[in-house]
Amino acid sequence: MAIVYLQPTDLSPAQAQQVLDFLNRASSAEQLARDIEFPRELDIGVKLGQRLLDARAALGGSFTALTQVRAVRLIGPERFTEICVAALGFEPERWVELFYAGSPMTVPTESGLAVTLHPRPQPAWLGQPLRLTVRVADLGGTPRGGVAVTVQTGAGKLSWMYGFQHVEGQAVTVLTGVDGEAELELQRDPSEPLSELHQAALENALAELDVNATDPLKLEADFRALGQLYLLERNYNLRRAIDIYVRDHREAMVAAINPGTWRLSWPVESVLLQADAHASSGGGTAVARAVVAVQWKNWVGAWLEFFGDVLKEASGLDAKFNAALRRGADAEVIADLLGQAQNFVANQAGRSAQWLGQKTIDAAVAKVVGSDLENLPTAARTALLTQLEVASREVSPTTLGNFTLVTTLRKTLGKNITDIGSLSLERLNRAESLLTQVDVRAARVEQLAAQVQRNDTQVTDQIGRFNADAAVVNTRLAGFNQQRGDITLRLDGLQTNFTRLQTDFGRLQIPRSARTPAPASAPARKAASTPAPRSRKPAAKGPKK
Repeated sequence: MAIVYLQPTDLSPAQAQQVLDFLNRASSAEQLARDIEFPRELDIGVKLGQRLLDARAALGGSFTALTQVRAVRLIGPERFTEICVAALGFEPERWVELFYAGSPMTVPTESGLAVTLHPRPQPAWLGQPLRLTVRVADLGGTPRGGVAVTVQTGAGKLSWMYGFQHVEGQAVTVLTGVDGEAELELQRDPSEPLSELHQAALENALAELDVNATDPLKLEADFRALGQLYLLERNYNLRRAIDIYVRDHREAMVAAINPGTWRLSWPVESVLLQADAHASSGGGTAVARAVVAVQWKNWVGAWLEFFGDVLKEASGLDAKFNAALRRGADAEVIADLLGQAQNFVANQAGRSAQWLGQKTIDAAVAKVVGSDLENLPTAARTALLTQLEVASREVSPTTLGNFTLVTTLRKTLGKNITDIGSLSLERLNRAESLLTQVDVRAARVEQLAAQVQRNDTQVTDQIGRFNADAAVVNTRLAGFNQQRGDITLRLDGLQTNFTRLQTDFGRLQIPRSARTPAPASAPARKAASTPAPRSRKPAAKGPKK
């Protein structure tokens, strides 16, 4: 039977470098989906192209080996072969014939089938996904394609990519390809699912640890190095992923009663997987079954133990506490110790470091309480033995706990009591005298207030009467104004008549020259005295009236 898929070992070094260059040059998922195109075949698509780019970014920006490409999640043998064919410039039509020679998707008619499950890696670290290969062959070992196989898991989530379909769940039915195989992925997510970047950062970090180590002590140096990576500010994604797993195991591991237990052995989580091949008619009784148990090693407890050693060595709390004890006096030594502890916790990045930092503080405080305190004053020694352990449990990156507030209030109250006690008897008597005067003046004020109240009542009554009188005055004033208007009108008429009378009187007056005639001359007087002669002409007779 022809070879229908390629493995990384099938390519020469030159061919492998050509494939790596092809993937490292890709600038987008759409470009990969376009360049890796097979006729009549569902190829990698945009989603798997983006997954390849994310894996490349997590590796520092480029693939350096074909095994890294093959290890990308959901890149099975068929997809890996498609990538190699496109990168090497082979004819896709020819490889489609190799993939699907004859009618490989036809369900075989014979019932003599065998199913196998191959999980890898095994064992795995908690947080690493498992790649499952389901293989179906006949009794002669010939692969059978197109067989429906239902895969179940006791815990976690199975994922299967078929074309553009992405099927997930605790039970997934897959179809075997022409090579008789189907690729799945089994992932055990923590209580809070990780993003793609967080998952990639965690997988790359765990890949540096030898999963076959017999006990955690063999990996002490590696766990310490992982702790140093955790503290680096740039490793935000790794720190976030580790914090989620540590939070899920905090009660059992961070708050362990017997520290050191996780240095000696691995907690192993086991899950049962089952694969059932169905007959050509579909569901019903399985014609073949495979069962396998997979394991994850829990690295969280061992890492916490060695990471705690790293924090303790870097903190130097023992030396700082001893220095505080030497310079401390009375109850001030507690505030000094808590300040050192708070400064240590506040400088830790990530929740895991803060939780372990609290354990480091508890250990240092226990050492202080159990040490020889004879050199301290009695008050300071008493305060340490009765208050330090309780106060240290409340230290956080943002507060020193309630102890600081209580100490401040205690100091303020003590100062106030001292100030009151320092008052002389003379000042107290003076204060009593002033108080008596205040009482007398208060009584006088009360009397004046009562008088003011009575005066206010009288004023209110007078204001009421004044308002009533004002209303009467306003009424009379309105009538007066009306009468004044009438008088004004009459005066205007009288003035008009008077003006007319003056005019008429002026017309009736005769000039003085007209009333007294001028003296006549002599001839004139003579003529006037001589009567005028009568006319002899007879008067004309008119008609009788």
